[in-house]
Amino acid sequence: MEVGVHGACNMTHFQTCLLHYDKNMTRCSGTLKKGGNCVYKALCSFKPGMMPTCYVHRGQLKRTGWCRALLRCGFECGRICEWKVHGFQLCLDHREHPMTCYLLKLPIEMRLRIYQFLLPDKPIPARYGKFSLASDGGGVYTAILCVNRQIHDEAAGLLYSTRAFFIELHGDWLSMCNLSKNFAQNSSPAYGHHALEGDQRMLLGQQRLFMAKQEQNILDRASSSAHGPTIRGNQPHVKSPVSYTNGPIEPVWDPPLGERYFNMIRSFRIEIVFFSPSAPNSEAARHKAFKSRLLDYCDHLHRLIGRLRIIRRPIARLEIVLKFGNAYRDAFPIAQFLLRPFQRLYNVAKPDLLSITIQDSQGEVGLLTPDWASSPAGVKLAAYLKRLFKHMSSSQPPPELPVFKAYWQLEKLLSYMKEHLCQADPRIGQIAGLLYIMRFAREAEDLARFSEIWNQVVNIWIDCQNQHTEFQSNVALSINNIYSTVQNAC
Repeated sequence: MEVGVHGACNMTHFQTCLLHYDKNMTRCSGTLKKGGNCVYKALCSFKPGMMPTCYVHRGQLKRTGWCRALLRCGFECGRICEWKVHGFQLCLDHREHPMTCYLLKLPIEMRLRIYQFLLPDKPIPARYGKFSLASDGGGVYTAILCVNRQIHDEAAGLLYSTRAFFIELHGDWLSMCNLSKNFAQNSSPAYGHHALEGDQRMLLGQQRLFMAKQEQNILDRASSSAHGPTIRGNQPHVKSPVSYTNGPIEPVWDPPLGERYFNMIRSFRIEIVFFSPSAPNSEAARHKAFKSRLLDYCDHLHRLIGRLRIIRRPIARLEIVLKFGNAYRDAFPIAQFLLRPFQRLYNVAKPDLLSITIQDSQGEVGLLTPDWASSPAGVKLAAYLKRLFKHMSSSQPPPELPVFKAYWQLEKLLSYMKEHLCQADPRIGQIAGLLYIMRFAREAEDLARFSEIWNQVVNIWIDCQNQHTEFQSNVALSINNIYSTVQNAC
């Protein structure tokens, strides 16, 4: 049916246009006990401003609204509907009708101001529990992010780009946004997307060449006997490339936030909480346990720095907080050691060391007093911080040292060897000791010491290959003897 508009005013149009016929005026708006709408006719007289109801549902008072859906005739629907506080006023026939979001009609500056009242206006702690994220102690309304895509993008951009996010390293736990990850429970670290380059290709290429020569020698000796049987076990088994020779090298932390949101963050505060491990009996054991814990922290910080390096945009601010337990006397040298992984970070506008605190019987004591740089250890730390912050503020990435890049490949190589050796093999303990020494060589950037360790790794591998070769030769000789005995008996 063709719909026409007659009359010069809205009232005339509503009276003549068939699209505005409202059958709800004569139908009860009550709700049944079992669900669903009442189908009876409404009373002839009902309370003004309230939806019409039948006699049974006269106690169900619902405030009247007017449907705002735009019809084909160019006018709003105007039918009565239940009024709702937060939502568009739509009748039953137009519930799925697309409506304009009036918030988007406001200027972007006003919308951002509204988002500020709804979203957290305080820094986001790494662990906050029931801690309020609003400065007035009230609640936050992150549900605004779920309205639609445009509002989500605007509000998320405001939240992640203007708030500082805390990251806490405590033992083997790295926490952010009230979520934690334990690195000690993951036997294989997560690695970033970096290709093999330079010295690493040469190092692993030499190792693959050595393995290929050993396999070829075994094959030649096995096939040298002209009268021996064909031994299938002597045939080389074609394998896919070894796992530690492929893929990325550097470890990268996997944050609880998605990649898109984590890359939006412009301000970070990294809190390093360092407590000494449980003290063994001997002094030497305590010293070794302390160094091992210190190196574990460096490993976790390298994973964190590896993730921060992936962020393409500059980091506006990065603050570092160090907290020590047991009242360390040499807190400044330990702090300088823990800050070494930050040398790999760059493109930071404002790096800063906020505080260094120790824990004693009276609570936390701050060490960065006004005269903290007057002591010999303070002078060294101040000079180191000056160089460190200069590198971190640079827009160019620092050159990767061969010892650092080779360490992660060698760690994967030793882990692979450890998996393929018998657990009772004494070389397992040798490999664990080599990993402990290698980490010191990595942090000290000692390439000479690393080369010594690499030679030990090669010697261990040669011993494994010789033992394997001897085993294969003995098995092949035994099979040949059994074969000769059987042939002579026949």
